[in-house]
Amino acid sequence: MNLHWSVDTANHGPLLYGPWFDRLFLFGTVGIALVLGALAMISPAMFLAVVLVDVWLFASPHVIATYTRIGFDKAHVKKHWFLIFGLPPIVLVGVTMVALAYELGGLFTLYFIAQTYHVTRQSFGIARAYRRADPQATGPDRLSESLIYLFPLWGLMHRCTTAPEFFYSYPIYLPAVDAALADATGIVAVLAAAWWAYRQIRLALAGRLNARHSLFVASHLLVISVAYLWVTDITSGWLVVNIWHNLQYLLFVWLQNVRRDAQRPGAACERSIHGQDLERLTRPLRSAGKYLALCLVVGAAMYQALSVAGQQLVWLGLPTVFILHFTVNFHHYLVDGVIWKRPKPGA
Repeated sequence: MNLHWSVDTANHGPLLYGPWFDRLFLFGTVGIALVLGALAMISPAMFLAVVLVDVWLFASPHVIATYTRIGFDKAHVKKHWFLIFGLPPIVLVGVTMVALAYELGGLFTLYFIAQTYHVTRQSFGIARAYRRADPQATGPDRLSESLIYLFPLWGLMHRCTTAPEFFYSYPIYLPAVDAALADATGIVAVLAAAWWAYRQIRLALAGRLNARHSLFVASHLLVISVAYLWVTDITSGWLVVNIWHNLQYLLFVWLQNVRRDAQRPGAACERSIHGQDLERLTRPLRSAGKYLALCLVVGAAMYQALSVAGQQLVWLGLPTVFILHFTVNFHHYLVDGVIWKRPKPGA
């Protein structure tokens, strides 16, 4: 996703929101993803347990988080009516056509590639958000942005060279990629990363380093390297990056919702009258509880409803459970591609 927004640099400097949020965002998400990913590799039973945690606590709620951006109230529903009502049937038809043509293998292949791009776009947007939060920044950091794309490209090409036959025990048909081409891409990525690291050192010595931006880019490179290059099993690697992505998305959408609420009519006046800053005005901890509860409950209900509906439609002779779940996922990707593109007052 491409996240365009501004930060109150007078209060928070190069922070997205506040110290506690940025520590959780930069270190907590990576730590949880790596620890749970490592636990999942201990045994099949532990892997299943981690997958269930990811689906119920992270993945389904993170999809619902998208809809808190477009279905917040009647004004938002009216504004995004096509995304809410018109786009899902179109996506459903497209997913069904893929299933008819390529069966489950086609669906899982499309999902794996689309998920890689989706994660990359999210990192691109977050990196730009950290860049814009820096009062010393003079524009986009092209080298960092190139790295954000280069490492997933290298990782995806590497996965293709290994020609995995199964993903979550289902067929997957990744396109064939020559190992030499993947290695060449890797060399370019490593050289770019080395130059980027050298540049960060120079900025630090000059006292101009945006540490949080650098930490985020480094965390992206770390997680992508672990998920696509170091972990040999495609499913285990995917689980690591998926947990990281889901947690970050939940946190970032919450932050955007907090900022939206702070910009509601009368909020500025209330702040000036009582001398409250953004965090106190929106009472973030309490709103976070409500937000997470909403995402958890609605996410669980959505997941269960899709599963039941899919089972009731198996008489069609199609993998209807997967078709419905993938439809929601791909719809979420497309909605993200629209709502995060540019700043929209009141969005």
